[in-house]
Amino acid sequence: MSSSLNKFGIVTFIILIAAGTTYLLIRDEVPDLYINEILASSSSCCPDSATGHEEFDDWIEIYNGDQVPLDIGGLYFSQNKKKPLGYQIPTTNPELTTIQPGGFLVLWADGSPEQGPLHLKFKLNQEGEYIGLFNRDGRMIDELKFEKQTVNRSFGRSIDGGADSWKEFSVPTPGMSNQ
Repeated sequence: MSSSLNKFGIVTFIILIAAGTTYLLIRDEVPDLYINEILASSSSCCPDSATGHEEFDDWIEIYNGDQVPLDIGGLYFSQNKKKPLGYQIPTTNPELTTIQPGGFLVLWADGSPEQGPLHLKFKLNQEGEYIGLFNRDGRMIDELKFEKQTVNRSFGRSIDGGADSWKEFSVPTPGMSNQ
C-alpha cells in the first residue's frame, strides 16, 4: 500500500510542478496604462482636499489607453528601476482605483498613504528622478525619468498616452486631457 501512495505522491508532485511551470509561462498582457502627466512641485496648483483642507501635493496622472476599465489596485510604483515592487497601490477600493477607457486617474505623491488609496507612500523630487509603474509580477508598464521641474508647472505627454513627446505645461491638467 505504501508503494502505491508513494507513486500517487510522486505523480501529484509532477502534475503540480507542470501546472506551476505552465502558469509561469502564461502571463497576462501588460495593461495599456501610461504615466501621462506629473507635477513635482506645487505651491498653489491643483489642491488635494482629502484631509478636509487644501494641500498642494505632488501628483502623478495615469491614462488608460485600453478599451476596457482597468483597476490599478495591486500595481506598483517605484523610484528605482532595479526594484520594481516598490509601493503597491492598495486593492481595497476598486471604485477609486479603476480608470475608465480613455480616462485619467490622479494619484497624490504626498508620502501620506493613510489618506486613502489614491495617496502614495512617496513624494516626487523636484530636482528630477525616475518613476516607474509596474505590473504585479514586476514587469514594467510605463516609466518616466524627468529632470528638474518648475514650481506649479506640470510635465506631461503632448498627446495622451503618446510616444515620447513630453513637454512642460504652464497650466496643468490633472485628470483631464493634456493640451
